[in-house]
Amino acid sequence: MQPILLGIPGLEYQGFMECEASFLLSLMNSVERGVTENRKPPQYPDRSWWSILMMEPIKDIPSIDPIQAPLVKLTRASLINIPIADPTYGKYSIRMNQEVDPITEINNVISTIITEAQSRPVIASINALDRFLHTKPQLKCEIYNQLDRALRTLIMKGDITHIILFSPYGNPQGGPEEGNHSDYGIYIATITRPRHEDTVKVHEIGYLFNQAVEDVMTNQGS
Repeated sequence: MQPILLGIPGLEYQGFMECEASFLLSLMNSVERGVTENRKPPQYPDRSWWSILMMEPIKDIPSIDPIQAPLVKLTRASLINIPIADPTYGKYSIRMNQEVDPITEINNVISTIITEAQSRPVIASINALDRFLHTKPQLKCEIYNQLDRALRTLIMKGDITHIILFSPYGNPQGGPEEGNHSDYGIYIATITRPRHEDTVKVHEIGYLFNQAVEDVMTNQGS
């Protein structure tokens, strides 16, 4: 499969241990890992994802077609369920409310990733944690374990060239309209983060994914 950038807003390392997510716990100990930092409440998913797609910190939402964003133009990636609009943007798209249950979103995103990544890089988002945990925190471990099983299915297929699994911020806090989350998310990847002693800023994830795509293109051309 071609390189995959998969964001899961609201995912954090503490949840791996709290919910005994066995595959995620093993994954974090087997590949490059770090911490993403997003210290600017409100931390809304659209602003966070636009910073990645634009490859720079943003103050205002860009008024461009997402396929014209620098990261998409550079990588020619397929977009799946990106929460820059409501409904989300891409090959698979749902409303950001709770009308679609977590397991349906998770499984459909993973299956779409597997299909699309056969021929081109993929940029995807699973938004179940952000959609549900602001108002139903009791669902946390149920969703974590659903994610754990789905990510095992994706990664154990064994033919992924590069993958970046990240969250732009951590656990949801308060109501969804407030945009409050823990400041720190996860970074687990086959691409080394720029500074081992430092956190990964959200817009840097775009550069790291472009690096992954360039690495695959270079190897395929050699």
